[in-house]
Amino acid sequence: MTDDLVETFWLRGAAEGWSDVDDAVAAASSVVGKPIVVREEAFLADEPVCGFVATLEHHHLIMISPTPSRVFRSFVIGHELGHVLHRHQEHAAQSAYIRDVIPDLPEYKVERAMARGLFANAFEREAELFADRLAAVIRGHRDRPSAFRGVFG
Repeated sequence: MTDDLVETFWLRGAAEGWSDVDDAVAAASSVVGKPIVVREEAFLADEPVCGFVATLEHHHLIMISPTPSRVFRSFVIGHELGHVLHRHQEHAAQSAYIRDVIPDLPEYKVERAMARGLFANAFEREAELFADRLAAVIRGHRDRPSAFRGVFG
């Protein structure tokens, strides 16, 4: 099932020609059948993570550390999308893992969160590779005229 979600996501990317990570978030929401909400959270600026995803009953919530860099923001979101589409939240070991990384996070709010840079974990490597591939898809379509230019010249 996971491979089907991921493959469907990549096929949409090829067909739709995403030029922005927000396009990919919208497509991922459709593919998983659950809204994916992205929020910058100031509290993460002081934490050892760049972002994490909480899988809640009615949506996935991607929380990222504030950053002025669009590229870094896109990569962190892509990484977290990798966790969602590969359904890493379904693996119970991940809940224990994030409690070790950030023990103060309320358990009722966060079922699973991932720390970038801890690549001894297979889920982290998989999410990182997913973010790399998403970045390549987006870069590959950046030379298309933006919708803004198409409408306003």
